[in-house]
Amino acid sequence: MTEAESAYSPDYLDLVARQLGRRPLFKLGAAVLALLYAVAIYAPFLAGDRPFALEAVDARAYRAALRTLSAVTSSMTRLFDEPAGARAALELERRAGAERLVVLRRHLSPADAAPLDELERLWDGALDAHRAARAAEAERLCDEALALARELRTELEPGRASLRPVRSYPLFESLHPVEVFFMVLWLCVLAWPAWNPLVNAALLRRDSGRIRRWRRRKWILCLGGSALAGLAWLVAVGTPPRTFDVAPYKAGLSSGDIVASRPPRLPPLPMAYAETHSAEGFRPPTWTRASELDADGRYVRGLRRSRPDRVTGVLPPATPVLVRYGEPAANSPWRHLAGTDQLGRDFLVRMVWGSRVSLSVGILSAALLTVFGVVVGAASGYLGGWVDLVAMRLIEILQSIPALFLILLAMAFTDPEVVHPIVAIVVVIALIRWTGVARLVRGEFLRLRDQEFVMAARALGLSPLRTIVRHVLPNALGPILVSAAFAVAAGILTESVVSYLGFGVRHPEASWGSLVNDSKSAEHWWIQLFPGVLIFLTVTCYNLVGDAVRDALDPKMKVFA
Repeated sequence: MTEAESAYSPDYLDLVARQLGRRPLFKLGAAVLALLYAVAIYAPFLAGDRPFALEAVDARAYRAALRTLSAVTSSMTRLFDEPAGARAALELERRAGAERLVVLRRHLSPADAAPLDELERLWDGALDAHRAARAAEAERLCDEALALARELRTELEPGRASLRPVRSYPLFESLHPVEVFFMVLWLCVLAWPAWNPLVNAALLRRDSGRIRRWRRRKWILCLGGSALAGLAWLVAVGTPPRTFDVAPYKAGLSSGDIVASRPPRLPPLPMAYAETHSAEGFRPPTWTRASELDADGRYVRGLRRSRPDRVTGVLPPATPVLVRYGEPAANSPWRHLAGTDQLGRDFLVRMVWGSRVSLSVGILSAALLTVFGVVVGAASGYLGGWVDLVAMRLIEILQSIPALFLILLAMAFTDPEVVHPIVAIVVVIALIRWTGVARLVRGEFLRLRDQEFVMAARALGLSPLRTIVRHVLPNALGPILVSAAFAVAAGILTESVVSYLGFGVRHPEASWGSLVNDSKSAEHWWIQLFPGVLIFLTVTCYNLVGDAVRDALDPKMKVFA
Protein backbone atom coordinates (compact mmCIF):
# COMPACT_ATOMS: atom_id res chain seq x y z
CA MET A 1 0.00 0.00 0.00
CA THR A 2 1.45 3.37 -1.01
CA GLU A 3 1.62 6.40 1.21
CA ALA A 4 -1.14 8.09 -0.82
CA GLU A 5 -3.44 5.12 -0.43
CA SER A 6 -2.81 4.82 3.30
CA ALA A 7 -3.67 8.51 3.73
CA TYR A 8 -7.32 7.76 3.05
CA SER A 9 -9.27 5.95 5.76
CA PRO A 10 -12.60 4.37 4.70
CA ASP A 11 -15.74 5.66 6.37
CA TYR A 12 -19.06 3.92 7.07
CA LEU A 13 -20.37 4.33 3.52
CA ASP A 14 -17.15 2.88 2.13
CA LEU A 15 -17.55 -0.16 4.37
CA VAL A 16 -21.15 -0.62 3.25
CA ALA A 17 -20.14 -0.30 -0.41
CA ARG A 18 -17.34 -2.82 0.15
CA GLN A 19 -19.80 -5.30 1.64
CA LEU A 20 -22.21 -4.83 -1.25
CA GLY A 21 -19.40 -5.35 -3.74
CA ARG A 22 -18.69 -8.77 -2.25
CA ARG A 23 -22.20 -10.04 -2.97
CA PRO A 24 -22.59 -11.38 -6.54
CA LEU A 25 -26.39 -11.55 -6.26
CA PHE A 26 -26.52 -7.85 -5.37
CA LYS A 27 -24.43 -6.92 -8.38
CA LEU A 28 -26.57 -9.11 -10.62
CA GLY A 29 -29.82 -7.66 -9.29
CA ALA A 30 -28.53 -4.08 -9.52
CA ALA A 31 -27.31 -4.64 -13.09
CA VAL A 32 -30.67 -6.06 -14.20
CA LEU A 33 -32.58 -3.22 -12.55
CA ALA A 34 -30.25 -0.65 -14.14
CA LEU A 35 -30.93 -2.25 -17.54
CA LEU A 36 -34.71 -2.28 -17.00
CA TYR A 37 -34.78 1.37 -15.94
CA ALA A 38 -32.55 2.30 -18.87
CA VAL A 39 -35.01 0.61 -21.24
CA ALA A 40 -37.91 2.50 -19.64
CA ILE A 41 -36.16 5.88 -19.70
CA TYR A 42 -34.79 5.58 -23.22
CA ALA A 43 -37.94 3.94 -24.64
CA PRO A 44 -38.39 6.61 -27.40
CA PHE A 45 -34.97 5.68 -28.81
CA LEU A 46 -35.70 1.94 -28.69
CA ALA A 47 -39.31 1.63 -29.84
CA GLY A 48 -41.34 4.14 -31.82
CA ASP A 49 -42.49 5.30 -35.23
CA ARG A 50 -40.76 8.69 -35.26
CA PRO A 51 -37.52 8.99 -37.30
CA PHE A 52 -34.41 10.33 -35.64
CA ALA A 53 -33.97 12.78 -38.51
CA LEU A 54 -36.12 13.38 -41.57
CA GLU A 55 -35.22 15.40 -44.65
CA ALA A 56 -38.30 15.29 -46.83
CA VAL A 57 -41.10 17.11 -48.60
CA ASP A 58 -44.49 16.78 -46.97
CA ALA A 59 -46.38 16.59 -50.26
CA ARG A 60 -49.73 15.93 -48.60
CA ALA A 61 -49.57 18.98 -46.34
CA TYR A 62 -48.25 21.09 -49.23
CA ARG A 63 -51.12 20.09 -51.55
CA ALA A 64 -53.70 20.62 -48.79
CA ALA A 65 -52.38 24.12 -48.06
CA LEU A 66 -52.26 25.01 -51.75
CA ARG A 67 -55.74 23.65 -52.41
CA THR A 68 -57.37 25.59 -49.56
CA LEU A 69 -55.89 29.03 -50.32
CA SER A 70 -58.84 29.96 -52.52
CA ALA A 71 -61.28 28.56 -49.92
CA VAL A 72 -59.82 30.84 -47.24
CA THR A 73 -60.11 33.84 -49.55
CA SER A 74 -63.73 32.98 -50.43
CA SER A 75 -64.60 32.68 -46.74
CA MET A 76 -63.13 36.11 -46.05
CA THR A 77 -65.20 37.59 -48.91
CA ARG A 78 -68.43 36.10 -47.53
CA LEU A 79 -67.65 37.37 -44.04
CA PHE A 80 -67.30 40.93 -45.35
CA ASP A 81 -71.06 40.93 -45.96
CA GLU A 82 -71.81 39.83 -42.39
CA PRO A 83 -72.49 42.31 -39.55
CA ALA A 84 -69.73 43.76 -37.38
CA GLY A 85 -69.83 40.74 -35.10
CA ALA A 86 -68.01 38.70 -37.75
CA ARG A 87 -64.71 40.50 -37.06
CA ALA A 88 -63.49 37.60 -34.87
CA ALA A 89 -64.30 35.11 -37.62
CA LEU A 90 -62.35 37.23 -40.08
CA GLU A 91 -59.32 37.17 -37.82
CA LEU A 92 -59.57 33.39 -37.59
CA GLU A 93 -59.71 33.06 -41.36
CA ARG A 94 -56.71 35.37 -41.72
CA ARG A 95 -54.79 33.26 -39.20
CA ALA A 96 -55.73 30.09 -41.09
CA GLY A 97 -54.44 31.64 -44.30
CA ALA A 98 -51.16 32.56 -42.59
CA GLU A 99 -50.70 28.95 -41.45
CA ARG A 100 -51.13 27.73 -45.01
CA LEU A 101 -48.61 30.25 -46.29
CA VAL A 102 -46.09 29.03 -43.72
CA VAL A 103 -46.47 25.45 -45.01
CA LEU A 104 -46.03 26.58 -48.61
CA ARG A 105 -43.02 28.83 -47.95
CA ARG A 106 -41.30 26.01 -46.08
CA HIS A 107 -40.96 24.01 -49.30
CA LEU A 108 -40.57 26.83 -51.88
CA SER A 109 -37.54 28.83 -52.90
CA PRO A 110 -37.66 32.62 -52.32
CA ALA A 111 -38.32 33.20 -56.04
CA ASP A 112 -41.22 30.75 -56.17
CA ALA A 113 -42.65 32.09 -52.90
CA ALA A 114 -42.79 35.72 -54.14
CA PRO A 115 -46.46 35.48 -55.32
CA LEU A 116 -47.41 34.39 -51.81
CA ASP A 117 -46.20 37.75 -50.50
CA GLU A 118 -48.49 39.48 -52.99
CA LEU A 119 -51.42 37.29 -51.86
CA GLU A 120 -50.76 38.14 -48.24
CA ARG A 121 -50.60 41.85 -49.12
CA LEU A 122 -54.01 41.63 -50.81
CA TRP A 123 -55.51 39.88 -47.73
CA ASP A 124 -54.21 42.55 -45.37
CA GLY A 125 -55.36 45.35 -47.68
CA ALA A 126 -58.87 43.89 -47.86
CA LEU A 127 -59.03 43.61 -44.06
CA ASP A 128 -57.84 47.19 -43.60
CA ALA A 129 -60.42 48.45 -46.12
CA HIS A 130 -63.16 46.50 -44.35
CA ARG A 131 -62.22 47.98 -40.98
CA ALA A 132 -62.30 51.49 -42.54
CA ALA A 133 -65.79 50.81 -44.02
CA ARG A 134 -64.51 50.99 -47.62
CA ALA A 135 -66.65 48.13 -48.89
CA ALA A 136 -65.94 48.60 -52.60
CA GLU A 137 -62.16 48.57 -52.14
CA ALA A 138 -62.34 45.54 -49.83
CA GLU A 139 -64.42 43.65 -52.41
CA ARG A 140 -62.03 44.56 -55.23
CA LEU A 141 -58.97 43.39 -53.27
CA CYS A 142 -60.72 40.16 -52.31
CA ASP A 143 -61.56 39.46 -55.97
CA GLU A 144 -57.89 40.00 -56.89
CA ALA A 145 -56.75 37.74 -54.03
CA LEU A 146 -59.20 35.01 -55.09
CA ALA A 147 -58.01 35.16 -58.70
CA LEU A 148 -54.38 35.01 -57.58
CA ALA A 149 -55.07 32.07 -55.26
CA ARG A 150 -56.68 30.12 -58.09
CA GLU A 151 -53.77 30.94 -60.36
CA LEU A 152 -51.25 29.82 -57.74
CA ARG A 153 -53.04 26.52 -57.34
CA THR A 154 -51.94 25.67 -60.87
CA GLU A 155 -48.54 27.36 -60.95
CA LEU A 156 -47.27 25.97 -57.61
CA GLU A 157 -48.29 22.36 -58.16
CA PRO A 158 -45.50 19.95 -57.12
CA GLY A 159 -44.90 18.99 -60.76
CA ARG A 160 -44.33 22.60 -61.85
CA ALA A 161 -42.66 24.21 -58.84
CA SER A 162 -39.48 22.70 -57.44
CA LEU A 163 -40.01 21.82 -53.78
CA ARG A 164 -37.21 21.92 -51.23
CA PRO A 165 -36.93 19.14 -48.62
CA VAL A 166 -37.14 20.32 -45.03
CA ARG A 167 -34.95 18.81 -42.35
CA SER A 168 -36.64 17.97 -39.05
CA TYR A 169 -36.00 15.79 -36.02
CA PRO A 170 -39.37 14.20 -35.17
CA LEU A 171 -38.12 11.94 -32.38
CA PHE A 172 -36.23 14.66 -30.55
CA GLU A 173 -39.05 17.15 -31.03
CA SER A 174 -41.41 14.74 -29.26
CA LEU A 175 -39.26 14.53 -26.10
CA HIS A 176 -40.57 16.25 -23.00
CA PRO A 177 -38.11 18.22 -20.79
CA VAL A 178 -38.87 15.80 -17.93
CA GLU A 179 -37.77 12.91 -20.16
CA VAL A 180 -34.54 14.73 -20.95
CA PHE A 181 -33.95 15.28 -17.22
CA PHE A 182 -34.22 11.56 -16.45
CA MET A 183 -32.15 10.59 -19.51
CA VAL A 184 -29.24 12.76 -18.41
CA LEU A 185 -29.66 11.70 -14.77
CA TRP A 186 -29.57 8.02 -15.67
CA LEU A 187 -26.43 8.53 -17.74
CA CYS A 188 -24.82 9.92 -14.59
CA VAL A 189 -26.09 6.96 -12.55
CA LEU A 190 -24.78 4.44 -15.07
CA ALA A 191 -21.40 6.22 -15.04
CA TRP A 192 -21.36 6.19 -11.21
CA PRO A 193 -18.75 3.38 -10.87
CA ALA A 194 -16.29 5.44 -12.90
CA TRP A 195 -16.60 8.49 -10.65
CA ASN A 196 -14.72 7.13 -7.65
CA PRO A 197 -11.53 6.23 -9.56
CA LEU A 198 -11.56 9.69 -11.16
CA VAL A 199 -11.97 11.36 -7.77
CA ASN A 200 -9.28 9.19 -6.23
CA ALA A 201 -6.85 9.95 -9.05
CA ALA A 202 -7.45 13.69 -8.67
CA LEU A 203 -7.64 14.02 -4.90
CA LEU A 204 -6.02 10.94 -3.33
CA ARG A 205 -2.84 12.80 -2.40
CA ARG A 206 -4.90 15.33 -0.45
CA ASP A 207 -6.85 14.99 2.77
CA SER A 208 -9.54 12.34 3.25
CA GLY A 209 -12.16 14.91 4.24
CA ARG A 210 -11.97 16.60 0.87
CA ILE A 211 -12.33 13.28 -0.92
CA ARG A 212 -15.47 12.46 1.07
CA ARG A 213 -16.95 15.88 0.47
CA TRP A 214 -16.30 15.60 -3.26
CA ARG A 215 -17.88 12.17 -3.42
CA ARG A 216 -21.00 13.38 -1.61
CA ARG A 217 -21.30 16.28 -4.01
CA LYS A 218 -21.71 13.90 -6.92
CA TRP A 219 -25.45 13.70 -6.31
CA ILE A 220 -25.69 17.48 -6.39
CA LEU A 221 -23.70 17.57 -9.64
CA CYS A 222 -25.86 14.84 -11.20
CA LEU A 223 -29.17 16.37 -10.17
CA GLY A 224 -28.08 19.90 -11.01
CA GLY A 225 -26.69 18.95 -14.41
CA SER A 226 -29.81 16.97 -15.26
CA ALA A 227 -32.06 19.85 -14.20
CA LEU A 228 -30.04 22.27 -16.33
CA ALA A 229 -30.29 19.91 -19.31
CA GLY A 230 -34.08 19.71 -18.91
CA LEU A 231 -34.37 23.48 -18.56
CA ALA A 232 -32.19 24.06 -21.62
CA TRP A 233 -34.37 21.62 -23.58
CA LEU A 234 -37.50 23.46 -22.45
CA VAL A 235 -36.06 26.78 -23.66
CA ALA A 236 -34.66 25.45 -26.95
CA VAL A 237 -37.36 22.96 -28.00
CA GLY A 238 -40.30 23.63 -25.70
CA THR A 239 -42.98 21.23 -24.57
CA PRO A 240 -44.34 18.94 -27.30
CA PRO A 241 -48.09 19.11 -27.92
CA ARG A 242 -50.10 16.30 -26.38
CA THR A 243 -51.29 14.32 -29.38
CA PHE A 244 -52.27 10.76 -30.15
CA ASP A 245 -49.36 8.36 -29.82
CA VAL A 246 -49.16 7.33 -33.48
CA ALA A 247 -47.15 9.64 -35.73
CA PRO A 248 -48.00 10.13 -39.43
CA TYR A 249 -44.45 9.65 -40.75
CA LYS A 250 -44.49 5.92 -41.51
CA ALA A 251 -47.87 6.07 -43.24
CA GLY A 252 -46.78 9.12 -45.25
CA LEU A 253 -43.49 7.51 -46.30
CA SER A 254 -45.32 4.32 -47.30
CA SER A 255 -48.00 6.08 -49.38
CA GLY A 256 -45.71 8.70 -50.94
CA ASP A 257 -47.34 11.65 -49.17
CA ILE A 258 -43.92 12.28 -47.56
CA VAL A 259 -41.06 12.16 -50.06
CA ALA A 260 -37.70 11.75 -48.33
CA SER A 261 -34.52 12.93 -49.99
CA ARG A 262 -32.57 10.31 -48.03
CA PRO A 263 -33.82 7.22 -46.17
CA PRO A 264 -34.68 8.20 -42.59
CA ARG A 265 -33.55 6.03 -39.68
CA LEU A 266 -36.19 4.71 -37.29
CA PRO A 267 -35.67 3.20 -33.81
CA PRO A 268 -34.69 -0.51 -33.63
CA LEU A 269 -38.33 -1.44 -32.96
CA PRO A 270 -40.02 0.77 -35.60
CA MET A 271 -43.57 0.65 -34.29
CA ALA A 272 -45.58 2.85 -31.93
CA TYR A 273 -47.11 1.22 -28.88
CA ALA A 274 -50.59 2.23 -30.11
CA GLU A 275 -49.99 1.35 -33.78
CA THR A 276 -52.39 -1.35 -34.95
CA HIS A 277 -51.98 -4.03 -37.63
CA SER A 278 -55.51 -5.31 -38.21
CA ALA A 279 -54.39 -8.37 -40.20
CA GLU A 280 -52.08 -9.57 -37.42
CA GLY A 281 -54.34 -9.75 -34.39
CA PHE A 282 -53.04 -12.22 -31.78
CA ARG A 283 -50.15 -13.24 -34.02
CA PRO A 284 -47.62 -15.45 -32.20
CA PRO A 285 -43.97 -14.37 -31.94
CA THR A 286 -42.63 -14.34 -35.47
CA TRP A 287 -39.64 -16.53 -34.63
CA THR A 288 -42.04 -19.45 -34.08
CA ARG A 289 -43.32 -21.72 -36.83
CA ALA A 290 -46.95 -21.08 -35.87
CA SER A 291 -46.74 -17.44 -37.00
CA GLU A 292 -45.86 -18.07 -40.66
CA LEU A 293 -48.32 -16.48 -43.12
CA ASP A 294 -48.98 -17.18 -46.76
CA ALA A 295 -49.35 -14.52 -49.45
CA ASP A 296 -53.05 -14.07 -48.63
CA GLY A 297 -52.39 -13.46 -44.94
CA ARG A 298 -53.54 -16.90 -43.69
CA TYR A 299 -51.60 -18.97 -41.18
CA VAL A 300 -49.71 -21.85 -42.77
CA ARG A 301 -49.51 -24.19 -39.78
CA GLY A 302 -50.09 -24.49 -36.07
CA LEU A 303 -53.21 -24.11 -33.96
CA ARG A 304 -54.04 -20.84 -35.74
CA ARG A 305 -53.94 -22.37 -39.24
CA SER A 306 -56.90 -21.25 -41.34
CA ARG A 307 -59.40 -24.07 -41.90
CA PRO A 308 -62.24 -24.18 -44.47
CA ASP A 309 -65.82 -23.88 -43.34
CA ARG A 310 -67.38 -27.26 -42.52
CA VAL A 311 -70.52 -26.58 -44.56
CA THR A 312 -69.31 -24.64 -47.59
CA GLY A 313 -65.69 -25.81 -47.62
CA VAL A 314 -64.56 -22.22 -48.32
CA LEU A 315 -61.62 -20.68 -46.50
CA PRO A 316 -62.46 -17.63 -44.37
CA PRO A 317 -61.59 -14.26 -45.88
CA ALA A 318 -58.06 -13.07 -45.24
CA THR A 319 -56.34 -9.72 -45.39
CA PRO A 320 -52.73 -9.48 -46.55
CA VAL A 321 -50.33 -8.07 -43.99
CA LEU A 322 -49.56 -4.40 -44.57
CA VAL A 323 -45.84 -3.79 -44.16
CA ARG A 324 -45.26 -0.09 -43.51
CA TYR A 325 -42.10 1.87 -44.10
CA GLY A 326 -39.15 0.71 -41.99
CA GLU A 327 -40.86 -2.46 -40.73
CA PRO A 328 -39.42 -5.97 -41.19
CA ALA A 329 -41.03 -8.21 -43.82
CA ALA A 330 -44.28 -9.98 -43.08
CA ASN A 331 -42.61 -13.31 -42.25
CA SER A 332 -39.36 -11.93 -40.89
CA PRO A 333 -38.45 -13.47 -37.50
CA TRP A 334 -37.71 -9.94 -36.27
CA ARG A 335 -41.12 -8.48 -37.09
CA HIS A 336 -42.93 -9.21 -33.80
CA LEU A 337 -40.46 -10.75 -31.38
CA ALA A 338 -43.08 -11.03 -28.61
CA GLY A 339 -46.17 -11.44 -30.80
CA THR A 340 -49.13 -9.07 -31.02
CA ASP A 341 -52.33 -8.40 -29.09
CA GLN A 342 -55.92 -8.47 -30.33
CA LEU A 343 -55.53 -5.26 -32.36
CA GLY A 344 -52.23 -6.31 -33.90
CA ARG A 345 -50.12 -4.00 -31.73
CA ASP A 346 -46.54 -5.15 -31.29
CA PHE A 347 -46.33 -6.71 -27.83
CA LEU A 348 -42.62 -6.11 -27.30
CA VAL A 349 -43.04 -2.40 -28.03
CA ARG A 350 -45.95 -2.24 -25.60
CA MET A 351 -43.87 -3.96 -22.93
CA VAL A 352 -41.04 -1.47 -23.45
CA TRP A 353 -43.40 1.49 -23.01
CA GLY A 354 -45.35 -0.29 -20.27
CA SER A 355 -42.16 -0.55 -18.22
CA ARG A 356 -42.35 3.22 -17.77
CA VAL A 357 -45.65 2.90 -15.94
CA SER A 358 -44.83 -0.17 -13.84
CA LEU A 359 -41.35 0.91 -12.76
CA SER A 360 -42.31 4.52 -12.11
CA VAL A 361 -45.34 3.50 -10.04
CA GLY A 362 -43.16 1.20 -7.97
CA ILE A 363 -40.43 3.71 -7.19
CA LEU A 364 -42.70 6.75 -6.75
CA SER A 365 -45.13 4.96 -4.46
CA ALA A 366 -42.21 3.60 -2.41
CA ALA A 367 -40.68 7.06 -2.07
CA LEU A 368 -44.01 8.64 -1.08
CA LEU A 369 -44.99 5.99 1.45
CA THR A 370 -41.47 6.03 2.91
CA VAL A 371 -41.62 9.79 3.46
CA PHE A 372 -45.08 9.58 4.99
CA GLY A 373 -44.16 6.61 7.16
CA VAL A 374 -40.93 8.26 8.36
CA VAL A 375 -42.78 11.45 9.37
CA VAL A 376 -45.50 9.61 11.30
CA GLY A 377 -43.14 7.04 12.80
CA ALA A 378 -40.57 9.65 13.87
CA ALA A 379 -43.20 11.83 15.54
CA SER A 380 -44.76 8.82 17.24
CA GLY A 381 -41.52 7.30 18.49
CA TYR A 382 -39.75 10.48 19.59
CA LEU A 383 -42.63 12.47 21.07
CA GLY A 384 -44.64 9.60 22.56
CA GLY A 385 -47.71 10.41 24.64
CA TRP A 386 -50.96 11.16 22.87
CA VAL A 387 -49.17 11.51 19.51
CA ASP A 388 -47.98 7.92 19.79
CA LEU A 389 -51.40 6.76 20.94
CA VAL A 390 -53.28 8.36 18.04
CA ALA A 391 -50.71 7.22 15.43
CA MET A 392 -50.70 3.60 16.63
CA ARG A 393 -54.48 3.36 16.74
CA LEU A 394 -54.68 4.72 13.18
CA ILE A 395 -52.04 2.23 12.02
CA GLU A 396 -53.90 -0.65 13.66
CA ILE A 397 -57.17 0.36 11.99
CA LEU A 398 -55.56 0.51 8.55
CA GLN A 399 -53.70 -2.77 9.00
CA SER A 400 -56.87 -4.54 10.10
CA ILE A 401 -58.39 -4.01 6.63
CA PRO A 402 -56.87 -5.86 3.62
CA ALA A 403 -54.67 -3.39 1.75
CA LEU A 404 -55.67 -4.65 -1.70
CA PHE A 405 -59.36 -4.19 -0.85
CA LEU A 406 -58.73 -0.58 0.21
CA ILE A 407 -56.71 0.12 -2.92
CA LEU A 408 -59.37 -1.31 -5.25
CA LEU A 409 -62.09 0.56 -3.36
CA ALA A 410 -60.21 3.86 -3.68
CA MET A 411 -59.49 3.28 -7.39
CA ALA A 412 -63.15 2.42 -8.08
CA PHE A 413 -64.25 5.83 -6.78
CA THR A 414 -61.45 7.78 -8.53
CA ASP A 415 -62.53 9.55 -11.71
CA PRO A 416 -59.82 9.01 -14.39
CA GLU A 417 -60.93 12.23 -16.09
CA VAL A 418 -60.02 14.22 -12.97
CA VAL A 419 -57.00 12.30 -11.67
CA HIS A 420 -54.71 10.36 -14.01
CA PRO A 421 -54.81 6.63 -13.16
CA ILE A 422 -51.03 6.48 -12.67
CA VAL A 423 -51.10 9.37 -10.18
CA ALA A 424 -54.08 7.82 -8.44
CA ILE A 425 -52.35 4.44 -8.09
CA VAL A 426 -49.20 6.02 -6.67
CA VAL A 427 -51.08 8.13 -4.13
CA VAL A 428 -53.45 5.33 -3.10
CA ILE A 429 -50.61 2.82 -2.58
CA ALA A 430 -48.67 5.35 -0.53
CA LEU A 431 -51.66 6.33 1.63
CA ILE A 432 -52.46 2.70 2.46
CA ARG A 433 -49.06 0.97 2.71
CA TRP A 434 -47.17 3.55 4.81
CA THR A 435 -48.08 1.81 8.05
CA GLY A 436 -45.29 -0.78 7.88
CA VAL A 437 -42.61 1.88 7.49
CA ALA A 438 -44.16 3.96 10.27
CA ARG A 439 -44.05 1.05 12.74
CA LEU A 440 -40.46 0.27 11.80
CA VAL A 441 -39.36 3.88 12.23
CA ARG A 442 -41.25 4.16 15.51
CA GLY A 443 -39.39 1.15 16.89
CA GLU A 444 -36.01 2.58 15.86
CA PHE A 445 -36.80 5.96 17.42
CA LEU A 446 -37.93 4.31 20.65
CA ARG A 447 -34.56 2.56 20.75
CA LEU A 448 -32.51 5.64 19.92
CA ARG A 449 -34.27 8.43 21.80
CA ASP A 450 -32.70 7.47 25.16
CA GLN A 451 -29.17 7.10 23.78
CA GLU A 452 -26.42 9.37 25.11
CA PHE A 453 -26.00 11.42 21.93
CA VAL A 454 -29.74 12.23 21.88
CA MET A 455 -29.69 13.24 25.54
CA ALA A 456 -26.67 15.43 24.84
CA ALA A 457 -28.52 17.14 22.00
CA ARG A 458 -31.45 17.84 24.33
CA ALA A 459 -29.11 19.19 26.99
CA LEU A 460 -27.63 21.62 24.45
CA GLY A 461 -31.12 23.05 23.94
CA LEU A 462 -31.70 21.76 20.38
CA SER A 463 -35.30 21.74 19.21
CA PRO A 464 -37.06 18.37 18.78
CA LEU A 465 -37.16 18.84 14.99
CA ARG A 466 -33.42 19.52 14.78
CA THR A 467 -32.67 16.59 17.08
CA ILE A 468 -34.77 14.25 14.96
CA VAL A 469 -33.37 15.38 11.60
CA ARG A 470 -29.70 15.82 12.53
CA HIS A 471 -29.11 13.11 15.13
CA VAL A 472 -31.80 10.43 15.37
CA LEU A 473 -32.91 9.96 11.76
CA PRO A 474 -29.40 9.38 10.27
CA ASN A 475 -28.88 6.52 12.73
CA ALA A 476 -32.18 4.92 11.69
CA LEU A 477 -31.61 5.10 7.93
CA GLY A 478 -30.51 1.47 7.57
CA PRO A 479 -33.89 -0.19 8.22
CA ILE A 480 -35.64 2.60 6.31
CA LEU A 481 -33.59 2.00 3.15
CA VAL A 482 -34.18 -1.74 3.34
CA SER A 483 -37.92 -1.20 3.79
CA ALA A 484 -37.98 1.22 0.84
CA ALA A 485 -36.28 -1.35 -1.42
CA PHE A 486 -38.91 -3.96 -0.57
CA ALA A 487 -41.68 -1.34 -0.95
CA VAL A 488 -40.71 -0.77 -4.60
CA ALA A 489 -41.22 -4.46 -5.35
CA ALA A 490 -44.55 -4.42 -3.50
CA GLY A 491 -45.64 -1.31 -5.43
CA ILE A 492 -44.90 -2.99 -8.78
CA LEU A 493 -46.89 -6.06 -7.77
CA THR A 494 -49.79 -3.93 -6.52
CA GLU A 495 -49.91 -1.89 -9.73
CA SER A 496 -49.86 -5.09 -11.77
CA VAL A 497 -52.80 -6.52 -9.82
CA VAL A 498 -54.79 -3.27 -10.05
CA SER A 499 -54.17 -2.96 -13.80
CA TYR A 500 -54.95 -6.63 -14.34
CA LEU A 501 -58.34 -6.13 -12.66
CA GLY A 502 -59.06 -3.15 -14.95
CA PHE A 503 -58.60 -0.26 -12.51
CA GLY A 504 -55.22 0.88 -13.83
CA VAL A 505 -54.05 2.68 -16.95
CA ARG A 506 -56.41 3.25 -19.85
CA HIS A 507 -55.91 2.27 -23.48
CA PRO A 508 -53.85 2.84 -25.48
CA GLU A 509 -51.41 3.24 -22.58
CA ALA A 510 -50.01 0.04 -21.15
CA SER A 511 -48.39 -1.40 -18.06
CA TRP A 512 -47.12 -4.89 -17.42
CA GLY A 513 -50.19 -5.71 -15.36
CA SER A 514 -52.66 -4.47 -17.97
CA LEU A 515 -50.84 -6.38 -20.72
CA VAL A 516 -51.38 -9.67 -18.91
CA ASN A 517 -55.11 -8.93 -19.07
CA ASP A 518 -55.13 -8.61 -22.88
CA SER A 519 -56.04 -12.28 -23.20
CA LYS A 520 -56.83 -15.12 -20.80
CA SER A 521 -56.69 -17.85 -23.45
CA ALA A 522 -53.94 -20.46 -23.17
CA GLU A 523 -53.63 -20.33 -26.96
CA HIS A 524 -52.20 -16.81 -26.63
CA TRP A 525 -49.43 -17.93 -24.28
CA TRP A 526 -47.14 -15.00 -25.04
CA ILE A 527 -49.66 -12.55 -23.58
CA GLN A 528 -49.27 -14.00 -20.08
CA LEU A 529 -45.67 -15.22 -20.33
CA PHE A 530 -43.58 -12.19 -21.25
CA PRO A 531 -45.11 -9.52 -18.95
CA GLY A 532 -45.25 -12.09 -16.14
CA VAL A 533 -41.55 -12.85 -16.54
CA LEU A 534 -40.71 -9.14 -16.42
CA ILE A 535 -42.77 -8.63 -13.26
CA PHE A 536 -41.16 -11.69 -11.62
CA LEU A 537 -37.66 -10.61 -12.67
CA THR A 538 -38.07 -7.06 -11.38
CA VAL A 539 -39.55 -8.07 -8.04
CA THR A 540 -36.86 -10.73 -7.54
CA CYS A 541 -34.06 -8.27 -8.29
CA TYR A 542 -35.49 -5.74 -5.83
CA ASN A 543 -35.69 -8.43 -3.18
CA LEU A 544 -32.07 -9.40 -3.84
CA VAL A 545 -30.99 -5.77 -3.56
CA GLY A 546 -33.02 -5.32 -0.37
CA ASP A 547 -31.50 -8.43 1.22
CA ALA A 548 -27.99 -7.28 0.32
CA VAL A 549 -28.53 -3.77 1.68
CA ARG A 550 -29.99 -5.18 4.90
CA ASP A 551 -26.97 -7.43 5.45
CA ALA A 552 -24.48 -4.69 4.53
CA LEU A 553 -26.04 -2.28 7.03
CA ASP A 554 -26.05 -4.88 9.80
CA PRO A 555 -22.95 -4.27 11.99
CA LYS A 556 -22.89 -7.92 13.08
CA MET A 557 -22.33 -9.10 9.50
CA LYS A 558 -19.61 -6.61 8.54
CA VAL A 559 -16.05 -7.64 7.86
CA PHE A 560 -13.91 -4.60 8.50
CA ALA A 561 -10.69 -6.13 7.28
